[in-house]
Amino acid sequence: MDILGSIMKKMEKPPGLDEKERQRLKQQREQHQKQREEEQKRNKEFRETLQARVTAFKENVEQNRLVLEPMHKAQRAIVHDMAETAGLVASSFGQEEVDRHVILFKPDTAPSTDELSAMKRGVSYDPKQAKDNADDEAEEARTAKTSKKRNHQSTKSDYLQKYEKHLGGLDVAKAAARSTETNRSYGFVSSESKKDKRTIEETLADIRAKKKQRTEQEKQD
Repeated sequence: MDILGSIMKKMEKPPGLDEKERQRLKQQREQHQKQREEEQKRNKEFRETLQARVTAFKENVEQNRLVLEPMHKAQRAIVHDMAETAGLVASSFGQEEVDRHVILFKPDTAPSTDELSAMKRGVSYDPKQAKDNADDEAEEARTAKTSKKRNHQSTKSDYLQKYEKHLGGLDVAKAAARSTETNRSYGFVSSESKKDKRTIEETLADIRAKKKQRTEQEKQD
């Protein structure tokens, strides 16, 4: 016999599980299996009961909403799936792990987004107040847009002042600006701008001449 075989023969075999341990593991497996089967049975019963309640709710023309009892998250997920299949509107209310529940609504009588929001906050819904709030928000949006437009125009005005200073004269800057602006009333170049028949070279020459004249006047002063 070789050395390796001799060593392996002398090594102790791993201790096997005794009968008591095997019985304990078997009981655990059986218990887990039983729990899964019970959970499946409860889910099946819950679905069947819920389906009957949803069907009765849809057929009752006098009932506009169905308030369900508090339930855990997995059951609420089943409610939402079933409501979507049935063509109903479902929304959750309450605090998780305390009183979280689902309310089902029929599509033609479902509350608005504002009303749902009020219900979730636990406050009464006032349609007039909701309309006033919406009008206020719209007015704030218009005011913000107008303010932004004014700021943009102010920025353009600041840029024009810098442009005037760079060219060396208010009249020259206004003439250059008018040559590029479009008529705001009619969407085309103003008739006043069309009167200027000078070429680009002539315009630049006039600008340089005026700038030179202004510089000489400043030196004399």
